[in-house]
Amino acid sequence: MEQDLSERVTPSRLLIPAMAVGFVSIAITDALLTIFSVDIASAFKVPVGIVLQLSTINNLGMFIFSLLMGALVVRFKLRPLLLAGVFFVIVSAVGNFLAPNFLTMVFFFLMEGIGSVLFLVMGQTLFGNVFNQKKRAKAISFTMSAGWATGLFGPTVVGFIAAMVGWRSNFLLWVLPWSLVGLALVFFAVPSDSNAAHATVEKVPIGAAFKSVLKNRSATACLAANTLAVASVQVGVFAIPFYRQVFLLPLAYAVGWVTVVAGIFVVGTLVGGRLVNRFGSKPIAVAGTFLTGVFTMIFFFIPTLWITLIFDSLHVISAAIALPAYACLALAQVPKSRGTMMSLNQAMDNFGKTFAPAVGGTLLIITLGVYGSVGLMLGSLSIVSAVVLFLFARDPTKT
Repeated sequence: MEQDLSERVTPSRLLIPAMAVGFVSIAITDALLTIFSVDIASAFKVPVGIVLQLSTINNLGMFIFSLLMGALVVRFKLRPLLLAGVFFVIVSAVGNFLAPNFLTMVFFFLMEGIGSVLFLVMGQTLFGNVFNQKKRAKAISFTMSAGWATGLFGPTVVGFIAAMVGWRSNFLLWVLPWSLVGLALVFFAVPSDSNAAHATVEKVPIGAAFKSVLKNRSATACLAANTLAVASVQVGVFAIPFYRQVFLLPLAYAVGWVTVVAGIFVVGTLVGGRLVNRFGSKPIAVAGTFLTGVFTMIFFFIPTLWITLIFDSLHVISAAIALPAYACLALAQVPKSRGTMMSLNQAMDNFGKTFAPAVGGTLLIITLGVYGSVGLMLGSLSIVSAVVLFLFARDPTKT
């Protein structure tokens, strides 16, 4: 059985709200790039396609820094790394508001990516340190759902701000306040004299920390499965163009569907946390990922819009249910090297986000716009992910 800091640390009541606010601030920055890609291109006189590569650059930067995090967590305390993550997001918000040219914005988006990695890795590691398995699942599902909840009200708010004072002002009037509140909450939720903050995330040398993860068959299975699962859910990148091109769905309805999907994801992650507590993280991760793959492979081939939307909804809720299960399973793998494990897990997450759209887009070009080919490819990745988990991963909390 797992035995670590969670058995001897009492978490602050502000910890879950602090993590939830931090997740929101990160999610907002990502959404702004999608919403205002045309405006950014116009402001800096660059093609929209180049602007959209900011997301790729951001994910690539997060992938590289996540690998470096595996070493940083051995040398530095958890609390300062967590605070540094929120601080980088704050600096990024101010920098993007003031950016005089496109290259400057690229730099600050990279900074936001670094801040996101620090916050996500340290936040999940902290949850692993201070919550037992049962409370951990609820905490993770709540904070994840908070980030997705921004999709319910965020577009309306940022649209209003852009109409009143310009798109840049969203970084100052929307991202910055959330980030500042997150910084304050983290500062008080993780006091400097707490056991969790004083303890180093790792208690082994850097090389030993990596070896303890990479030589653990179950841990490496979780990393591989997470890469494939995250890659498969990038199907959302292709869903809206699919609806607009194949079913001629108006833009307003497409945007409305994005809001519906965000709501489904919020519900799914909350349900996932409860199911993990009842059935365990591995069964829920396997079942949710397998069903995600099946539904993904189906909905691109259905000729009726409403039935397609139903299967798309089923794909989204299955993926959302599996998400907290993956996090809990990863956190349980190598308790003594938890920070390194979660750093590598985040790296694989960003790698999946980076390569899946590129491969899917290439496949779409090769097949002359056959979206079903993308669905088959990404759905297959999800099913393979479920098989890898089922065969090779284990839940240490159940042994």
